[in-house]
Amino acid sequence: MRHATAVAGPLRRPMSGRLMFIIAVALVMASLAIAAATRAYTYRYLVGDAAQRGLATLNFHAEAFEGSLDKYRILPALMARRADVRAIIHGEALSEPDASTVDSGLRTPSRDLLGEHAALTGAHAIAVSGANGRIFASSLRGFSGLAVSADISQQVHFAVAAEGRLGRQTIVTPAGRRLYLFSSAIRTGEVLLGVVTVAVDLERLEQPWTLTRDIVLAYEPDGLIVLSNREELRLQSLARAAKAAGSGPALIIEGAGQGQVVRISNADLSGRFVMSVREVPALDWAMIDLANAAPISQRATTIGGLAGMAGLLLSGGVLAVLQRRRNLARKLRDDRATALRLERLVRDRTADLQRARDELIQATKLAALGQMSASIAHEFNQPLAAILSNADNAATLMERGEPAKANESLSRIRGLVERLGATSRALKTFARKPRTKLRPVSLKAAAEAALMVLQPRRRETGVDVRFVQDSDDAVVLAGAVRMEQVIVNLVANAIDAAMLQHPDGGGLVEISIFDDGRNGTLSVRDNGLGIAVSPKETVFDPFVTTKDSGDGLGLGLSITYNIVKDFSGTIDVENMPGGGASFTVVLPLAGSENASREPGKADVERV
Repeated sequence: MRHATAVAGPLRRPMSGRLMFIIAVALVMASLAIAAATRAYTYRYLVGDAAQRGLATLNFHAEAFEGSLDKYRILPALMARRADVRAIIHGEALSEPDASTVDSGLRTPSRDLLGEHAALTGAHAIAVSGANGRIFASSLRGFSGLAVSADISQQVHFAVAAEGRLGRQTIVTPAGRRLYLFSSAIRTGEVLLGVVTVAVDLERLEQPWTLTRDIVLAYEPDGLIVLSNREELRLQSLARAAKAAGSGPALIIEGAGQGQVVRISNADLSGRFVMSVREVPALDWAMIDLANAAPISQRATTIGGLAGMAGLLLSGGVLAVLQRRRNLARKLRDDRATALRLERLVRDRTADLQRARDELIQATKLAALGQMSASIAHEFNQPLAAILSNADNAATLMERGEPAKANESLSRIRGLVERLGATSRALKTFARKPRTKLRPVSLKAAAEAALMVLQPRRRETGVDVRFVQDSDDAVVLAGAVRMEQVIVNLVANAIDAAMLQHPDGGGLVEISIFDDGRNGTLSVRDNGLGIAVSPKETVFDPFVTTKDSGDGLGLGLSITYNIVKDFSGTIDVENMPGGGASFTVVLPLAGSENASREPGKADVERV
């Protein structure tokens, strides 16, 4: 009894070697995908972390830098009020200094006074100039044009201070020393007597930056790098890749800004770096932190590789389990095959007939299901895309305060919804041969409606779809919705072919309509590769397609062929001499001898 039960039980078919190979390839691809995704995620995370650390570094240095300069900001104004400083103006105005006195080192009291203040405050130098911009006294014999008798009337800091504001300016001495100047006016009432200038040594403020591992630099609005912990970058010009670097050395940055990986091109420095940017409003400067992206990339690659290896190990375990189950199923099948053979011989004759009948029914169901699915996809996807596009346009127009144009988009949406309703009603009769009575339909109106449905796709691909100039109109006997479906299928295929041949632009689809007195002709031509199927007539067979797997089922032209046949028309295809393919649909005209019209339906049905 147990033997009989075992014989009657279902057989577990062992997994085929081809399926095992497919599963193995799929698992390997999944492992590689996991490795790539892990690397990408890790890379983005590490880049973001480096950007945050860089920004924190910039904030620290910027606050320290601003704090160091802030104590010098009020020093010129305080010194301008001191009597001993004003005495320099009044005393020095009595006699104009000349080159001999400057070279001999005279006027020591003034120089000593200013030098004492410079030493007490930590300033690099202090100078006093007259209202005409000529320096009367300086704590040093000369620095960047601030020597005694030097004329600074044309310098920015002097001009701003003369206007009653705090003058600021960065200068570079002939020896390459970088100084930041603060200037304040010396006044008696509204009368300008002179200007006090305090020079701060930027190199001393730059020293803490040398402890930073990343590259840190500060630059002025004109792109001059004033400060940096890399000596080779100081006083170079900062420029984007699209700008001219100028006559001097330049640090070229290619890429985006804050928190992004940029490429640096420079004679002394090159590579990819994570860039962080911070503005210094008080000085009208900007600071940049550049963290080397190479270690980040290496670390992300290592982590991604580890994830991929883990995926491969897991895949190996899964394959081992599947192989074991496959071997067990094969052994069980072989053991039971002998017992089942005699029973199978008895029922084979009766089962063959039933099997053939069941296979025929199943094939019919699958064919109907496939055709219905393809019809639904072709009928609904394009109108839905057009509805979405018009809805977006309506929302945009309402935001712009253009309700009239928005209503036009809503009206088009209503028309598309009505078309979908008509399509839905037509699908109810899909199980039986269509019995829709043919009516006069304008080919041009149907084509215009189809182009409206395909508008999002045309915009996405950039393919130019247009009517031939000498095209006219033809009124044929057809169904409005199904005629539009024919045109949508033909134009959509033409757009795909033109886009594949011209991915960078230049794709063209031409629609022509002619009326020869007996038939209406619709032609759709593209400048793609043409029809590669041989013979060309098989292109209308179901499941025949030249598209990549997943891009099409090969049912669109088959459905189009059947619809045209239902309209008592013909459809033909040919490759054009200049490249591309041309599909031609010929339908009987409404009222012609070879067309039968429904009485009382003389008006042209517009889509």
